[in-house]
Amino acid sequence: MIYALARFLKSGGYDNVYTDNMPSEEALPEAVGLFCLEHTVAPENDGTGTFFVQIKVRRKNGEKAYNDCRSIFRTLDSGLDEMPIRFTDEKWCIARPQKGAVIVERTAETTTYGCEIALWGEN
Repeated sequence: MIYALARFLKSGGYDNVYTDNMPSEEALPEAVGLFCLEHTVAPENDGTGTFFVQIKVRRKNGEKAYNDCRSIFRTLDSGLDEMPIRFTDEKWCIARPQKGAVIVERTAETTTYGCEIALWGEN
Protein backbone atom coordinates (compact mmCIF):
# COMPACT_ATOMS: atom_id res chain seq x y z
CA MET A 1 0.00 0.00 0.00
CA ILE A 2 2.79 2.44 0.89
CA TYR A 3 4.47 1.96 -2.50
CA ALA A 4 1.16 2.62 -4.29
CA LEU A 5 0.76 5.75 -2.16
CA ALA A 6 4.24 6.90 -3.21
CA ARG A 7 3.36 6.46 -6.90
CA PHE A 8 0.07 8.31 -6.32
CA LEU A 9 1.85 11.29 -4.75
CA LYS A 10 4.46 11.35 -7.52
CA SER A 11 1.72 11.36 -10.15
CA GLY A 12 0.17 14.28 -8.24
CA GLY A 13 3.28 16.39 -8.73
CA TYR A 14 5.27 15.69 -5.56
CA ASP A 15 8.98 15.06 -6.14
CA ASN A 16 11.49 13.16 -4.04
CA VAL A 17 8.96 10.81 -2.39
CA TYR A 18 10.58 8.05 -0.32
CA THR A 19 9.14 5.02 1.46
CA ASP A 20 10.26 4.02 4.94
CA ASN A 21 13.19 6.44 4.85
CA MET A 22 14.11 10.00 4.07
CA PRO A 23 17.47 11.18 2.76
CA SER A 24 19.51 13.46 4.97
CA GLU A 25 18.85 17.18 4.81
CA GLU A 26 22.32 17.71 3.37
CA ALA A 27 21.78 15.19 0.58
CA LEU A 28 18.25 16.34 -0.32
CA PRO A 29 16.78 19.35 1.52
CA GLU A 30 13.31 18.92 -0.01
CA ALA A 31 11.70 15.49 0.33
CA VAL A 32 8.58 13.60 1.33
CA GLY A 33 8.86 10.51 3.52
CA LEU A 34 6.18 7.83 3.94
CA PHE A 35 6.50 5.60 7.00
CA CYS A 36 4.24 2.63 7.75
CA LEU A 37 3.80 2.78 11.53
CA GLU A 38 1.46 -0.19 11.85
CA HIS A 39 -0.47 -2.67 9.70
CA THR A 40 -3.45 -4.39 11.28
CA VAL A 41 -5.39 -7.21 9.65
CA ALA A 42 -9.19 -7.26 9.65
CA PRO A 43 -10.66 -9.62 12.29
CA GLU A 44 -12.78 -11.30 9.61
CA ASN A 45 -9.59 -12.31 7.80
CA ASP A 46 -11.11 -11.14 4.52
CA GLY A 47 -7.81 -10.06 2.96
CA THR A 48 -8.07 -6.43 4.06
CA GLY A 49 -6.28 -4.43 6.67
CA THR A 50 -5.49 -0.95 7.87
CA PHE A 51 -2.14 0.70 7.25
CA PHE A 52 -1.29 3.55 9.62
CA VAL A 53 1.04 5.87 7.73
CA GLN A 54 3.07 8.87 8.87
CA ILE A 55 3.87 11.41 6.17
CA LYS A 56 6.75 13.86 6.59
CA VAL A 57 7.24 16.82 4.27
CA ARG A 58 10.57 18.70 4.42
CA ARG A 59 11.03 21.98 2.59
CA LYS A 60 13.46 24.91 2.61
CA ASN A 61 10.48 27.17 3.37
CA GLY A 62 8.40 26.43 6.48
CA GLU A 63 5.15 27.71 5.01
CA LYS A 64 5.65 25.55 1.90
CA ALA A 65 6.31 22.50 4.10
CA TYR A 66 3.10 23.14 6.04
CA ASN A 67 1.03 23.79 2.91
CA ASP A 68 2.30 20.68 1.12
CA CYS A 69 1.75 18.50 4.19
CA ARG A 70 -1.75 19.90 4.66
CA SER A 71 -2.54 19.40 0.97
CA ILE A 72 -1.48 15.74 1.08
CA PHE A 73 -3.46 15.26 4.30
CA ARG A 74 -6.60 16.71 2.71
CA THR A 75 -6.16 14.71 -0.50
CA LEU A 76 -6.02 11.48 1.51
CA ASP A 77 -9.50 11.74 2.99
CA SER A 78 -12.29 9.55 1.66
CA GLY A 79 -14.84 11.74 3.41
CA LEU A 80 -18.00 10.80 5.24
CA ASP A 81 -19.20 8.80 2.21
CA GLU A 82 -15.97 6.75 2.32
CA MET A 83 -15.27 7.23 -1.37
CA PRO A 84 -12.39 4.97 -2.43
CA ILE A 85 -9.18 6.65 -3.53
CA ARG A 86 -7.52 4.92 -6.49
CA PHE A 87 -3.76 4.85 -6.20
CA THR A 88 -3.38 2.69 -9.32
CA ASP A 89 -5.74 0.69 -11.54
CA GLU A 90 -5.33 -2.25 -9.16
CA LYS A 91 -4.79 -0.53 -5.81
CA TRP A 92 -7.41 1.50 -3.95
CA CYS A 93 -8.12 2.39 -0.34
CA ILE A 94 -10.47 4.14 2.01
CA ALA A 95 -8.36 6.90 3.57
CA ARG A 96 -9.03 8.42 6.97
CA PRO A 97 -7.12 11.37 8.45
CA GLN A 98 -5.70 10.61 11.91
CA LYS A 99 -3.44 13.54 12.90
CA GLY A 100 -3.18 16.82 11.03
CA ALA A 101 -0.06 18.70 9.97
CA VAL A 102 2.24 19.51 12.90
CA ILE A 103 5.84 20.63 12.97
CA VAL A 104 8.27 17.74 13.37
CA GLU A 105 11.65 19.42 12.98
CA ARG A 106 13.13 22.80 12.18
CA THR A 107 16.77 23.43 11.35
CA ALA A 108 18.58 26.50 10.05
CA GLU A 109 18.00 25.25 6.48
CA THR A 110 14.69 23.34 6.46
CA THR A 111 11.37 22.76 8.19
CA THR A 112 9.58 19.41 8.37
CA TYR A 113 5.87 18.93 8.98
CA GLY A 114 4.18 15.61 9.52
CA CYS A 115 0.70 14.11 9.54
CA GLU A 116 -0.81 10.66 9.96
CA ILE A 117 -3.46 8.79 8.00
CA ALA A 118 -5.08 5.39 8.07
CA LEU A 119 -5.50 3.52 4.80
CA TRP A 120 -7.94 0.60 4.70
CA GLY A 121 -7.77 -1.78 1.77
CA GLU A 122 -6.34 -5.01 0.46
CA ASN A 123 -3.35 -6.35 2.39
